[in-house]
Amino acid sequence: MPILDLYSTRQGGKYLPDNHRLMVYTGQSLFPWHINRLIAPNERLTPEQKKRVGYFSFHKGKWLLVNERMEELLDASTKTAIRVGSAVELTDGLQVLLSREHGGRLAVVRVVGGG
Repeated sequence: MPILDLYSTRQGGKYLPDNHRLMVYTGQSLFPWHINRLIAPNERLTPEQKKRVGYFSFHKGKWLLVNERMEELLDASTKTAIRVGSAVELTDGLQVLLSREHGGRLAVVRVVGGG
């Protein structure tokens, strides 16, 4: 089962731990507050911020992050864009830049257990 440890930039542009992680399960949705630390899930969200940006799936023995609306999603390990409508396999150690915006998060994947 994948766990995403979340990091974001502060002053100086260095990614620091957000002390926040996401336990992945199949069908789990990803929202703007997961990809940007400056967005809080509360009653002041705009209609756009309430829309899902991606989801997780366990498909054919692989964990996937499916990109629905993240224009800047990037495999930070290989500097490869993950286009809207495509997916990336969540493997141990993978670094995925979820957003390049101010407050955008970097997710580092840890795979625990057997699947």
